[in-house]
Amino acid sequence: MRLPRPIRSLVLLALVPLALPAQRRAASAAPLAIAYRIAMPDPASHLYEIAIDIDGARGTTLPLQLPVWSPGRYAKMDFAKNVQDFTATDAAGRPLAWDKTTGSRWVVSTGGARSVRIRYRSFDNALSGTFSVLDTAHANWNGASLFMYVEDHKQDPVSLTIAPPAGWRVLNGDTRTANQLVYRFENYDRLIDTPTEVAPQLAVDSFTVDARKYRTMVHHNGPMPAGVRERFVRDVERIVRYENSVFTPPPLDQYTFLFNIGYPGGDGMEHLYSTQVIDSRSFLNGNDTLPVLPGISTAAHEYFHVWNVKRVRPAALGPFDYTREQYQPSLWVAEGWTQYYGQAALHRSGVTGLPEFYRTMAGTIATNLTAPGRKEVSARMSSFHAPFWDGAVQQQPTNGQNTFISYYTKGAGLALYLDLWLRARSANTRSLDDVFNTLKRRTWNAQNASYYLQGRGYTEADVEAAASEVARENMHDWFARHVGGTEDLDYDALLAQAGLRIVRDARWRIEEVPDATPAQRVIRDGWTSGRMTSR
Repeated sequence: MRLPRPIRSLVLLALVPLALPAQRRAASAAPLAIAYRIAMPDPASHLYEIAIDIDGARGTTLPLQLPVWSPGRYAKMDFAKNVQDFTATDAAGRPLAWDKTTGSRWVVSTGGARSVRIRYRSFDNALSGTFSVLDTAHANWNGASLFMYVEDHKQDPVSLTIAPPAGWRVLNGDTRTANQLVYRFENYDRLIDTPTEVAPQLAVDSFTVDARKYRTMVHHNGPMPAGVRERFVRDVERIVRYENSVFTPPPLDQYTFLFNIGYPGGDGMEHLYSTQVIDSRSFLNGNDTLPVLPGISTAAHEYFHVWNVKRVRPAALGPFDYTREQYQPSLWVAEGWTQYYGQAALHRSGVTGLPEFYRTMAGTIATNLTAPGRKEVSARMSSFHAPFWDGAVQQQPTNGQNTFISYYTKGAGLALYLDLWLRARSANTRSLDDVFNTLKRRTWNAQNASYYLQGRGYTEADVEAAASEVARENMHDWFARHVGGTEDLDYDALLAQAGLRIVRDARWRIEEVPDATPAQRVIRDGWTSGRMTSR
C-alpha cells in the first residue's frame, strides 16, 4: 500500500535515527589511509611539525586523540599541553572547523570531506623514554608524545615520512636501509612503539646472536675514548646471549639498542623491536674504566623486556587504552622480575665478577627488609599505585618514603627469592626461568586476543598458576602472604641452603660460607651462574 506523502515522510523520519548509528559504526570501521609526516626545520626552536593526511573519511566528524600516557610509564602525562598551531583542511586546502571535547581529543567537522589534512606543531625539549626532544644536537622522539590517532582506527596500517635536517641520519628499530625516510607500520600502536633518533653523527655497530641481527646505536656527547666502543658492543652482545637463554630467542630478525650517552637525563624504555636508553654519564672522565660502562645496566634491564612485557605481557598492556592512565596490579612481575634478571645478567653474562653480583643482591634484600613502605603497600598495591609515582608530577608534599616501596625493588626481591627457592628445593633442576617459560606457554601460546600481538595478556592468577606448576605445589598461600600481603621473606634461611649468609653491616653484603656442602655449592653455583643442573 502506498502511503500518503505526509504520512510516508513521517515514517521515513522515524526510521532514520534507527539506521544511522549502524551506518556510522560501519563507516567508522572501514579502514582509512593514514599517512604521517614529521619535520624539524628549525631544531633550535624545539618545534616538531606534524602532518597527518587522512583519506577515506566518512561521516560529518573526525575525532583525533593524542595519548595522555605512554606504555612503560604509567602516570598521566597529558602530552597535548605541548601542541600548538592545530589546523584542519580538506584536500583542496579549505579550512575545516574543529573543537575539543577533552584536553587531548580534537573533533574535526568534515562537512562531508573524504580527505582531511591535519597540521600542528609540538614543543619538545625533554630527552627521556617517554617525552621527545628536538635541539641542535639531535632529534629523539617517543611517538605517544607526538602523534595523534584517528579514533576507532588505531588498527589501520599507517605510514611515516621523516624530513630530517640536511646531513642528519635517521635510525630506529624499523630502519632497514641507509638513508631510509619512509616507514610503514601495521597499525598506530607500532608507530608509537618505534622511538627514533635523528642526529648528525651516530656510532652504529651490529652483531649476530641466534641468527638475529642486533644493532647498537650510540649518540655520544663528545668523542669516545679508544677501545670503549668495542668493549661497549661486546658487553651488549654478552647480555643478549645470556637473556636469550632464559626464554627462547625472540621472534624477530632485527633488534636495535638506541643509546644517548652523556646527555642530561637517565631513562630506559622497552619496545617491541628496540629499546631506548639514556645515561647522563659519558664515556669520558674515567667512566670508561668502571666495571660497568654507562648505559649497560639499563640495557640489561630493557632487553629482558623483549619477552617480559612486550610479548609475555600483563593483560592491561595491549591493546592499549591511551585515553586514561593505567592502573594494573602486576608490575611487580613486569618490572620487578625484569629488574632482577637485568641485575643478574651482568654477572651471568660475564660483564661483571661475582663480588658485584653479591653486592647487588644484598642491596635488593636490604631494601626489601628495611624500607618503611614495605609494610604499607604490598607488591600488588605498589604496582596498582604506579600512576601516582612513575614519573607523575608531585603537586603537593607526600610521605612516599614511608608509605611506598617501588614495584621494581619489591618485585626484584620476590624474583630473587623464588629463583633461589626453586633451585634449593629441586637440587638446581628448576628455577624462575621455568616459571617464565610456563607463563609464556600459558599466555603467549594461547589464542590471539589482540590485533597485533600473539597470545593474550597474563593475570596474577596466571603467574600464580605458573609458579605452582613449576614448584609442584599450590603456591596460593605464599602469594597471598608475600604478593597480596606485606609479610617479610626469610632470606637468611633461604641463603643458608646455598651456603651463603647475609652480613648486616652499614652496607649489607652476602658472604659464602667456607664449609658449604657439595649440595649447597650446586645450588649456589646455579644461582650465581644462572645455569641449571640437567634433569
